[in-house]
Amino acid sequence: RALVIATGAMGRPPTFKNEDVYLGKGVSYCATCDGAFYRDSEVAVFGNNMEAIEEAAFLTKFAKTVHWITSQDPKFETDEHAADLLATPNVKHWSQTRMLSVEGDGEGVTGVKIRRKGAEEETLEVEGVFIYVAGSKPITDFLTGGQVTMQDDGGVAVDDEMCTNVPGVFAIGDIRNTPFKQVVVAASDGCIAAMAIDRYLKGRKTVRVDWIHQ
Repeated sequence: RALVIATGAMGRPPTFKNEDVYLGKGVSYCATCDGAFYRDSEVAVFGNNMEAIEEAAFLTKFAKTVHWITSQDPKFETDEHAADLLATPNVKHWSQTRMLSVEGDGEGVTGVKIRRKGAEEETLEVEGVFIYVAGSKPITDFLTGGQVTMQDDGGVAVDDEMCTNVPGVFAIGDIRNTPFKQVVVAASDGCIAAMAIDRYLKGRKTVRVDWIHQ
């Protein structure tokens, strides 16, 4: 028998007022997934971590303007990724700015309320809001007893065939805490695990490749 662990990861609770109300209606946590929907639109990105910077850079390919909102600024003199993002013509940086709430109507997001340090509250008109605060946490609380080896970052450790340290136990998808949390990645993990499980159940210990580069 074989067991596949695919419980995924749990997102953080909403941080901002109305964030949950407009989730999927203008609020997103994945620019790679939803960025193309905002071609020639005004969008906001909140966060100063690497994920926020990378996602904001991706959005510059589609959005008219990417409003990058940071309550605490990265160290631009040492962070070349942040510096490159600021050098992009369609990026506007809202430095030392708090995002207070997401605003919208029956059709979706219409803006965000923000407050710059030492300034009055104002509304920034955008059609999309991409929020990167605390990421997600692999759901592994049921793996007690220490039988399955975990990585330092909280994900389940697997080999190239998605097998854990326990023979016959495989793990796929976001529970591995990979940097690329996409459906296609999880599906690829599942395909690899399925083929590895077939070999495992049939008692085959090696895989014969079709072609070897010399």
